[in-house]
Amino acid sequence: MRVCLVSEEYPEETNFGGIATYQKNVAEELVKKGCTVYVICRGLKNNQEYTENGVNIIRIYVPRNNTLDGYINYRKEVAKKLLQLQENNLIDIIETPDWGAETYFFEKKRHIPLVVRLHTPLKIWLKYNKNNFGNAKKKLLKWENKMIKSADLITCCSNALKRKIVYNFQINPNRIKVTPNPADLNNFYCDKTIKKENKIIYVGSLEQRKGVVILAKALNILLLKYPDLKIDFIGKDTNRNKKNISMIQYIKQIVKEKYHSNLNFVGQIPNNCINKYLNSSLVAVFPSLFDNFPYVVLEAMACGLHIVGSKNSGMVEMLFDQSAIYNTGSVKDLARKIENKYLLSLTDNYNIANINRVKEYYNTSNVCENILIDYRKTINTYQEKNINKNDFAYILNGITFSTIKKIQRENGGVANIVYRIKTEDRIFIVKKYNYDYNFKFADMLYNLYIKNNIRVVKPINKNPIKYKNNFYNVFPYIKKDFNKRVDIKYLCKLITIDRLVNLDDILLQKCDFYYENLVNKSLNNIPKEQVNFVLETYKKLNVMNGSFINHGDIQLSNILKNKNNYYLIDFDETTIGPYLYDYAVIVIKMFTKRNFNKKKINHLQKLIQENNDKITKEEFLNITKFYLCKILLEKFYLHNINKIDLLSHQQRKDFYLRYYELLKRI
Repeated sequence: MRVCLVSEEYPEETNFGGIATYQKNVAEELVKKGCTVYVICRGLKNNQEYTENGVNIIRIYVPRNNTLDGYINYRKEVAKKLLQLQENNLIDIIETPDWGAETYFFEKKRHIPLVVRLHTPLKIWLKYNKNNFGNAKKKLLKWENKMIKSADLITCCSNALKRKIVYNFQINPNRIKVTPNPADLNNFYCDKTIKKENKIIYVGSLEQRKGVVILAKALNILLLKYPDLKIDFIGKDTNRNKKNISMIQYIKQIVKEKYHSNLNFVGQIPNNCINKYLNSSLVAVFPSLFDNFPYVVLEAMACGLHIVGSKNSGMVEMLFDQSAIYNTGSVKDLARKIENKYLLSLTDNYNIANINRVKEYYNTSNVCENILIDYRKTINTYQEKNINKNDFAYILNGITFSTIKKIQRENGGVANIVYRIKTEDRIFIVKKYNYDYNFKFADMLYNLYIKNNIRVVKPINKNPIKYKNNFYNVFPYIKKDFNKRVDIKYLCKLITIDRLVNLDDILLQKCDFYYENLVNKSLNNIPKEQVNFVLETYKKLNVMNGSFINHGDIQLSNILKNKNNYYLIDFDETTIGPYLYDYAVIVIKMFTKRNFNKKKINHLQKLIQENNDKITKEEFLNITKFYLCKILLEKFYLHNINKIDLLSHQQRKDFYLRYYELLKRI
């Protein structure tokens, strides 16, 4: 497998934090497992391409600053390198961290799967740090959001971070795979030749999110009882705090002056130098206001230290020891937990349980083996969903012998993917179906519309084309006029043609099935009164007898107007249902935004009644209620069996509450 890891952080030149450690550990382990690995990262002095420990490292030099232009310029250079690797067929998959959305400008040119690794995106980071990123903040937040949601696989280092991502980004939790970070057991290990000193240690950037303000306040309590206790602070100084001053200066303002000699600010040092500081300490303290899965905790565990970590973090999962977890933000609890671990360390210098836990659960080889399994699945899924020129040449065989010039993916839904294919002489629309369809119903409706002089865009191929376990249809391309208005008389004609068929009513059967499976059920996070209202409304409904073939999705986007002619497209939801079902679809999809457009609805009803004067106002209301109940029952049922999450970002684009409120208004 050929893997490309993209992150500006890569040791030693850009060893900025935990992301850098993760990238290096994974890159070098994947090489050991037989992968070809490229790393695209930042260079601080010049562009470089070299190999280190089997990893092909590409460093891009763009002056590092926090301006919007600086962020854009670096990402555009990253996109150029990725395009070069992709066009030369050198990589199969890309992984990049959430932070900074470094692959954003490559997305439109991407033809291979993308994995986004969640470390802590800016949106969450900003909740705990005071730093506005200047005029780049809005762009960075937008880029991150789009990149995460466009990923083919989202992985996450802890359940704690996953919960925050699901809530803040409205992502279906099923899309996020939790895989821990691998530990670096080569550079971090218990070294009993190093003498223990009477000190505790903090490792990490000095910033408000990392809880160093809380730690500074707790030190006043600790040092009052243990005045000889020393504290090492290892990590770069920042001004990421509410005072916007040096954090070292801020800590010294909090810690009483008589204890300043107990504080040792070491600064940022190379990873391979931290091991001796850890091994000489008794307790490691990580008091973060929030942290996902800090590498420094793994490193301290590997060295056998007693540890105090934060409740609002992945440390709860990592340490698996409630006595090591303090209530985030509580100065007194932090001081108490540090004291307990300090006293324990005086009689028991080494925490063997932590050493064993790192080796068992965070072993680099095992973690990276699971990463490779996820990569393989993602590549296979991506290839099934995306097709190339050779695939299209096979699908178009017999329809055209012209050379394919351009493939453009159009906006499709969950149920299908739509491509516009330009050849030397024509343009085609190719639709790939992700689910099973009853193409027989579509054929019946094509013929019925054509018989009644209604133009349709039907497949050029006689039967659906099966290729690589998917079905395809090829349609002629018809350019759509800009005018979006549709004559209401045309809509009336679509509804009133004779569509009675001698087949079972599929829609009623489906709705009855949903109803039976929802009665007396409680839905997760959905108010019971809403579900009961829909169930009661459906039970009381009385729709007109008879089975009719319906388009099922008549809306503005499915009606093409070209040179004053209308063409009906997208017969994917053709179904057998009650009379006037298509009327209800038109009312909800074309004549309703937040409220019903009564003027247009009344006009359409009047035209329909001119064709059939036996239809009553009540029947128009009932069929509209039926359509809304069908939508809601289906959504509730799928939510109940965990096929969809009604509160997810994707579902909010077609939110169930809209239909619920409309049903209540009728």
